[in-house]
Amino acid sequence: MRKVCALAGILAAVVLMAGEVIAQQRTYSMSTIGKHDDEVLGVFVNTNNTMAATCSLDETIKLWSLPDGKEIKSLRGHTGQVNNISFSGDDKEIASASSDRTVRIWDIASGSQKQVLRGHTAEVIGVYYNQDDNSDIVASTSFDKTVKLWDANLGIELKTLRGHTMQTNNVAYSYDGKYLASCSDDRTVIIWSTDLAKKEPLMVLTGHAAPVLTALYSFDSKYLATSDQDGVIKIWSMPSGELVRTINAHTELIQDVSFAEDNKTLVSASLDKSVKMWDIATGQNIMTTNVGVEVWSVDLTSSASIIIVGCADGSVRFLSEKGAEPGRQNPRSR
Repeated sequence: MRKVCALAGILAAVVLMAGEVIAQQRTYSMSTIGKHDDEVLGVFVNTNNTMAATCSLDETIKLWSLPDGKEIKSLRGHTGQVNNISFSGDDKEIASASSDRTVRIWDIASGSQKQVLRGHTAEVIGVYYNQDDNSDIVASTSFDKTVKLWDANLGIELKTLRGHTMQTNNVAYSYDGKYLASCSDDRTVIIWSTDLAKKEPLMVLTGHAAPVLTALYSFDSKYLATSDQDGVIKIWSMPSGELVRTINAHTELIQDVSFAEDNKTLVSASLDKSVKMWDIATGQNIMTTNVGVEVWSVDLTSSASIIIVGCADGSVRFLSEKGAEPGRQNPRSR
């Protein structure tokens, strides 16, 4: 039987029971900072922890200041729901993926649309900037089963990657810039080289028993987290591709996960109406918050003192860590 003692209103640090180490719990309070007109499908925090972007079924992207949560501006131009977003590594641009079959590039300072990237033949679901400060390359995934790489500055398609046998759901770059991971309804995760001369998969990760909805590298590029329609998270050691942990995390699908800068703290969001935090080294749950509504998307500041949550009722919510000092965030490690 596990036992965790209270200390000054916060669940205590490490407790030993029958030789098992119980991870320290973290506690958060929830507030609503604003709303979209429909479900919030994506959240992305910029590198310097000064801004969060959200996207929605309402076809807009909203920018919010951190840590105060004030709405800065709305970006409009898509003619279909906006499924995902990604800041560029230098925080100057944002890429968006939409069911209107386009990827769009936006200038953050002005809010203007810089590029409309056309080439996918079905809804665009995932988008991710190469996080190198000097890179203009953006990756996208689509229900057309492909992964595409684009030059966001020139507005041209660079390469199409084919390997998935069903719709591709999400995509992420490794922070060392060497690899790209895509996931699919075919229950696989494919690892690709970022070398533009290479088109064949480097590795296919199998093990999920349901469609894989998201994939994300840790900031040190040593781990890949993937999640699926059954509420399962898998942690893979990279670049070897060895499966190191399976976490039966939620009772409904997990659409989004996000790492903190320590590379071991992972947050997950689910349609079971909860946001949870995990220590991937042990697989232990260190926080559970019942949001009260289905959750589509999540991201967090580097230290995980603020978790930004995108909800099915259109609300954008902050989970703020009790006792943490807002605003004192370290830039993300690369």
